[in-house]
Amino acid sequence: MTSQDKTITPLRVASLASQVHDALAEMLLSGELRPDDRIPMRELAERLGVSVMPVRDAVARLVAQQALVVLPNRAVAVPLLTRGQFRDLTEVRVHNETHAAALAARHATPAQVAALRQADAAFAQALGAPDAKPSVRANKELHFLLYEAAGSAVLVEVIRALWLKAGPIINLDLEQDTRRRRTAVSRALHGQLVQAVEARDAQAAADAVEADIRSAAEFILSRDILPA
Repeated sequence: MTSQDKTITPLRVASLASQVHDALAEMLLSGELRPDDRIPMRELAERLGVSVMPVRDAVARLVAQQALVVLPNRAVAVPLLTRGQFRDLTEVRVHNETHAAALAARHATPAQVAALRQADAAFAQALGAPDAKPSVRANKELHFLLYEAAGSAVLVEVIRALWLKAGPIINLDLEQDTRRRRTAVSRALHGQLVQAVEARDAQAAADAVEADIRSAAEFILSRDILPA
């Protein structure tokens, strides 16, 4: 084997592990992995169509980010935050995501504003689905279109790390009756957000995002699903 061959193989392995990491992160962000899930690493590899090695490497990165834990039986699980940890995380999210919303209102391009309008319409349509998964995905898409419009790659990276921890909790499947009440609030706040960005009103955009984050957090806390 030549020295060039020795370089190519680990790069391919690293690339696959990175792809698996991104796939697992997307599952966390979109609510496909929940705090009550316990998935053997081999089963996770089969679901992703890869060997166990890149899954092990990707999981190790997410464990370091405190987004996953590995149980003694080698199963992968999403950690369940305490109520205090969730409140702390909510405050940090508010600080960063309102800043991103204000920046987006100032700097979003016409194309980004149009994409936000489309994402808002997709979210409204997803609310009619029989389960929460389509609206959860649409909600995530809308928020990250907003944050990417802020024009700060570092800020988006920080927010994504926070969502890796918060997403599985705030995306827990809701009972149908309570879900209708929550999504109606989210729909109204998303509409206010898009209008604020279109109007270049940084404060109104920040206020809409803060209200959205806090209303979701208050709802989760009211359901008494987090340990003390």
